[in-house]
Amino acid sequence: MTLDTKNSLPEGSRGTLGDVLYAKPSLVLAPEKDWVGLVRAVGAGDMHALHALYERAHRVVFTLIMRITSNRATAEELTLDVFHDVWQRASRFDAASGTVLGWVMNQARFKAVDRLHFEQRKRRAGSDLSAGLLTIDTPDYRDLLQIKEQGRVLRAALAGLTPDERETIEAAFFSELTHAEVAARFNQPVGTIKTRLRFALHKLREALPKTAKNGMSVPVQSNDCDQAELVCAHAARALPQGDVPAVEAHIAACRQCRREWEALGTVVDAFVVWPTDVLRPPASLQARLAQRLAAQTRGTPVLPPRRRWSWPQWDQVASGISCKLLASDAETHMVSMLVCLVPGGEYPAHTHAGVEELHLLEGELWIDDRKLHPGDYNRAEPGSEDRRVWSETGCTCVLVTSTKDVLS
Repeated sequence: MTLDTKNSLPEGSRGTLGDVLYAKPSLVLAPEKDWVGLVRAVGAGDMHALHALYERAHRVVFTLIMRITSNRATAEELTLDVFHDVWQRASRFDAASGTVLGWVMNQARFKAVDRLHFEQRKRRAGSDLSAGLLTIDTPDYRDLLQIKEQGRVLRAALAGLTPDERETIEAAFFSELTHAEVAARFNQPVGTIKTRLRFALHKLREALPKTAKNGMSVPVQSNDCDQAELVCAHAARALPQGDVPAVEAHIAACRQCRREWEALGTVVDAFVVWPTDVLRPPASLQARLAQRLAAQTRGTPVLPPRRRWSWPQWDQVASGISCKLLASDAETHMVSMLVCLVPGGEYPAHTHAGVEELHLLEGELWIDDRKLHPGDYNRAEPGSEDRRVWSETGCTCVLVTSTKDVLS
């Protein structure tokens, strides 16, 4: 693959990753010092700073843990553990040792792999084989097959949605927009968005296996309650936080809406294998973090601010390559970013100027002769070379690397 001559380097030339990234005038630079400032504030006991750091990093943390453990409840629990540990360890963070996002992601990986080992030892506790000596650092192949099959089923169900319906769910559920904000994004009436969300969720409900968590069948029945669209908006997490208590109270009191809410629960649970860059944990997770810290400090929970941090948009930096630049350090020349390759896309051959860390979140990725699956990790040392990096399926990863990497 050669880089796009309009957006980066001329074909056949050698340059650095920074030459490509910083040649894009539309690419918004997020200073690493802002991330470090948050960690310093957390270390000084500022809970608002912890919430701000959570806003920036929780989705990639949750996605990585989900890909490793293959269990949503475990991923939620461990995501809380990660940020609780950030609260306790922030005063010891050394900015010279790496980026903030790299530090947080490595904590997430450690916790997920440690939990995976624990669960594997539990499953094999009755075996005479050396269960206590497991060295596996990736999910059991049966878990991988299960996740792969769940992804196949969901992709088949998504084929029944119109492009507008799929985009509406993705904007509401994964971009954390309210139904009013989704309406503004697509220049549609709010009522149209509510109706579209409900139709889309019920299409998926019909296409997916109709089994609840308790193994019992969940019937899909008509609901003529005038609050039904709000129930669906809540299921898609598209309600403003201020409207949630009233809708939840209505669900508890209305039998029709309660049945619909329960039926849609399995649909939302299936979103953990949605083919997207990063997953989204429940909004309640941040409040649970506040409650945990309050219990530890014996104080009043400090709730997150209403104004949330906005993720950068994808920016195509080369042919088949897009990125979201999350943090950039002009002094150390390190960047933390999400990178997406299209199916068949290649990242240029390059020589590493510093330590490179890659956490694969979605899809499959080849680095020379090694094939990575979701949840896998790759570390490259300074001076080493990746001759071919490509993805047959398309992929998304968290990449922490140097802008001085030499591209060839």
